[in-house]
Amino acid sequence: MAAISIFFCFFLISFSQATVHGGVGDGGHGFTTSLFHRDSFLSPLYNPSLSHYDRLTNAFRRSFSRSDTLLNRAAAVSTTGIHSRIIPDDGEFLMSISIGTPRVKIMAIADTGSDLTWTQCMPCHKCFNQSFPIFNPRRSFSYRHVSCTSNACRSLDDYRCGPDNRTCSYGYSYGDQSFTYGDLASEKITVGSFKLYKTVIGCGHVNGGTFSGDTSGIIGLGGGPLSLISQMRKIAAVKRRFSYCLPTFFSDKNVTGKISFGKKAIVSGRKVISTPLVLKEPNTFYYVTLKAMSVANKRFKAANNMSAAVERGNILIDSGTTLTILPPNLYKGVASTLAHVVKAKRVNDPTGVLDLCFATRSVDHLNIPVITAHFAGGADVKLLPLNTFAMVADNVACLAFVPSANFAIFGNLAQVNFLVGYDLERKRLSFKYNVCA
Repeated sequence: MAAISIFFCFFLISFSQATVHGGVGDGGHGFTTSLFHRDSFLSPLYNPSLSHYDRLTNAFRRSFSRSDTLLNRAAAVSTTGIHSRIIPDDGEFLMSISIGTPRVKIMAIADTGSDLTWTQCMPCHKCFNQSFPIFNPRRSFSYRHVSCTSNACRSLDDYRCGPDNRTCSYGYSYGDQSFTYGDLASEKITVGSFKLYKTVIGCGHVNGGTFSGDTSGIIGLGGGPLSLISQMRKIAAVKRRFSYCLPTFFSDKNVTGKISFGKKAIVSGRKVISTPLVLKEPNTFYYVTLKAMSVANKRFKAANNMSAAVERGNILIDSGTTLTILPPNLYKGVASTLAHVVKAKRVNDPTGVLDLCFATRSVDHLNIPVITAHFAGGADVKLLPLNTFAMVADNVACLAFVPSANFAIFGNLAQVNFLVGYDLERKRLSFKYNVCA
């Protein structure tokens, strides 16, 4: 298969029910809110004209475009000029938050692959249409420019200084013609009743590309210094932790998940398994080390060839990528073993997206063996059939893994029914199974 692209499987995050908790001993607060799949009945993006299979196929196809995006972003670390890394409008989470004083509600893409939070701002010299009113900083009492000599400005990949260094301008662009240019600012962000004062954001005055009218910009949840996760510790004593339980999206039920921050994001108790987060460039992304995968008593090393050493930080974990993307040799070993042990008729994927498919009335009828992902530190994540196969059409189930020689991703289907915790303080990624009901 040619170079694979990945996507951020669309979810909606609603902060209208957020709760705030203080934490003695944790040194900070925590809060939790609901998480919705973009194709849920509960989502404003729900399209009733699409069938369940249409939505799933669209999600898989977005996986392909997304992979190219992240691969190019990783390669852009060494580039120069005022072209920084952003995620275009194939992002899959939406967050509803408020900005400014008085508060202005925005709906933006919540992106674990981006750092800077930005929204469209007045005056809008070039903007895409959006359903919510465009934020006007002149009407906010809490809006302040960020100076060009500040650490926040200097932490940008590229920036430009205004007169007397009193303002800092940013420019984010990408190869699909998506872009935002504007001013770096300090502003109050409100998440439910939780207020984050003096949060560094981007106020975009020139924006365009593939963004749609359902969004107002991007909320950065990556690992870099300007992400909302990183800023929470500085401005609200919320430690750099977040966790989520992803809702299953293979039914038409109104199923919700959750996402938690700070103290509420701690993953603890029995049967928690953890693996180190690996610091690599770009530091926005969350890398871990996949040592091997095993299926049906056969173990396959996660390396370019069986004699090569396993590279540290060889796979990116991402909440928005539906498909799991593996190195070709690892994929071949897993897929060929499944093709041998699954006693069902091989058929083609009618959409042409996936390679290994079987004729069956349901995934449960295939008797698919557990696939174990062996991460560094002894973190063996056991993937059940609901994590590895999907019904893509009537009587057709396919393996939701794909090969790529360029970029490996542990996708969100593999994470369903796990509480997944990102602890940037301890540099650990944790899994706890079957706690999301």
